[in-house]
Amino acid sequence: MHGVAFAAIPLLHGAMQIHGFRFGNAAYLTDVSAIPEESFALLAGVEVLILSALRHHPHPTHATLAQSLAWSQRIGARQSWFTHIAHELGHEETNRRLPANAQLAWDGLSVPVAL
Repeated sequence: MHGVAFAAIPLLHGAMQIHGFRFGNAAYLTDVSAIPEESFALLAGVEVLILSALRHHPHPTHATLAQSLAWSQRIGARQSWFTHIAHELGHEETNRRLPANAQLAWDGLSVPVAL
């Protein structure tokens, strides 16, 4: 689209196979409960990661904040933004507990990426 290459990244939403997308130095992985091992190679070099993190306790089709933080650290993104979050994650309190390079997103957030 408009000269930008999008790569589909295989993910899981419970038992359902879905896709996230990589474009330029960024990846958008939402509604995800698991990242298959082979998908991590497709995410090498991602600098900006947008990843869902529903809540603290497990859900059958969505990642917890701890899972998403671990994936973010494994991928090595320079900046990670967690989205698709439940109300139980108090925004300010949760962000205080996260590393500076991994924070909860908010409505209207604009994130620059290199395409």
